[in-house]
Formats: sequence, structure tokens, C-alpha cells
Amino acid sequence: MVRIKKEERELAMSHTRQRLLEAAAIEFARAGYPGANINTISTTAGYAKGTIYNYYSSKQALLLALITETAKQHLEFIVLQVRSETDLTRRLEKFFQAGFEFVTLFLPQAQVMFNTINGPNEQFKAYVYDSYQPFFQFVSNEILTPGIEQGVFRPVDTISMAMLLMTIYLGTASQLNAQGRPWLDPIQVARLAINGLHR
Repeated sequence: MVRIKKEERELAMSHTRQRLLEAAAIEFARAGYPGANINTISTTAGYAKGTIYNYYSSKQALLLALITETAKQHLEFIVLQVRSETDLTRRLEKFFQAGFEFVTLFLPQAQVMFNTINGPNEQFKAYVYDSYQPFFQFVSNEILTPGIEQGVFRPVDTISMAMLLMTIYLGTASQLNAQGRPWLDPIQVARLAINGLHR
């Protein structure tokens, strides 16, 4: 009985955290980190002012939690689609397609990441970079390395190339039209990258 209540409480707390993070993404995307209002985030999520401090110690802690959650969700979204492809050239195309789709589906979260990467706070930039390390490893280990081994791609330093591909992806996906969608075609961007990698 006690265990069931504990599990229900943990589930409710997890749900509240998720709602707070979603509201935080909207507020940080709208107002930026300096202008974001903690009380607005709490009320947008449907809770009383100050509720956020029951879950996050500060606005900074909230942003860092949002960056961590977004990077994890971003990677999972892309990995699931890329791994469905066996053709390595198609895998790289799918990497860009899935990435652009993530930006469209999770626009506030993506905008927070893009704004943080391009913002003035070096600590936050470094945190985003650290949060995206699994991306570099995934591109290197599951697209570039097997592509080189199978002769699909020319030999390159896979870590440096993964960083370059991530830079191309984040740079092009962050260019949004008035409807909040990337205005570049992910296949065109992917083919540009592929042309540089083919033998």
C-alpha cells in the first residue's frame, strides 16, 4: 500500500516536472534567459506562482534541466529514425531529415537550444556542448565509421567530421521561416554533406 502511494507520488512529480519544462521552453524561447519569468512559467504550466521552486532551485537550474532533457529527447528522436536505415548514405540523409523534423515538432525547445548556442553566456554554451556529446559519438560511430569501413565515404577524422556535420545541422536547422519551420530542405543540406564525404 505504501509502495503504491510512493509510486503514484513519484509519477505525479514526474508529470509536474514535465509540464514545468514544457512551459519553461515556451517562456525561454519567447523572452530569452534574462527576460524569462519564473512565475509565468509556473502559471503557464497550470500551477501556483513559486511552484517551480519545489522542483528546481533556481532559474539557472531550470534552464540546465531543460537543456539536458531537450538534448536527450533530440538524440532519441533522431537515433530511432536513423537506425531504421541500413544504407549509410541514406542514414546521413535521415539524420538531417529527422533533425529538421524535431525542430518543427518541438520548436520552443529547439529555439532555446539555438538561442543558448548563439547567446553570450559561455557557461550555458558549454553545457549545451556537453549535452550534445552523445550526438557526436552517434554520428561518428553509427554513420561515419561504418561508411568509411565499407568504402561509402572517403577516410576522414570521424570525430572532427561529426562535429562539422553537427555544426552544419544546427546552423541550417536554426534558420526558420515566419511559420517557425526550417526554410532549407534537409535533403539538400544532407546531399551537400554527402558530396563532401563521397570518394
